[in-house]
Amino acid sequence: MKYKIRNRMSNSTGCFVCGTDNEGGLNADFYALENNECACIFTAKKVHEGHPGILHGGVICAILDETVGRAMHLVQPGTSAYTIELKVNFLKTIPSRVECVAMGRVSEVGEKVYKAVGEIFLPTGQKAATCEGVYFIIPPEKVHESSTYHEAIPSRTILTEIEIPDFVEPPKTKK
Repeated sequence: MKYKIRNRMSNSTGCFVCGTDNEGGLNADFYALENNECACIFTAKKVHEGHPGILHGGVICAILDETVGRAMHLVQPGTSAYTIELKVNFLKTIPSRVECVAMGRVSEVGEKVYKAVGEIFLPTGQKAATCEGVYFIIPPEKVHESSTYHEAIPSRTILTEIEIPDFVEPPKTKK
């Protein structure tokens, strides 16, 4: 299924997953989709491997955590969140140096917490990992004082001339 992109989401400078100035990070791109899901497009590097050619499980957790965590921004703009719990199921190995897509969505919103789910797709369309997370909501008026980031970059396109695609299409799931 094809998902229309509303906009590219902000990147910070130092974040391991999206940081534009983090040489050891993934430098992933995040997109807000028309259905209020978050899409992450990433290509892991050799430095992110656990075994030769295979993405480390902790990096997989970080990608899923960031993707489903960002989904809350689409449901309640201006909020942020702290992870309370993240359950990850590893279904297939994820190769490094191959572009993959992670998708995340909010499944339930409470007064102080929300729940979200997500998955990572291989280029073949197979689901490689899934997750369920619980997050503590930080209201907009508290976001700045709780943030460890001093500088947020509105869009990667300021730094590079990357065209924002019109659609994200996770590969079709193969049985």
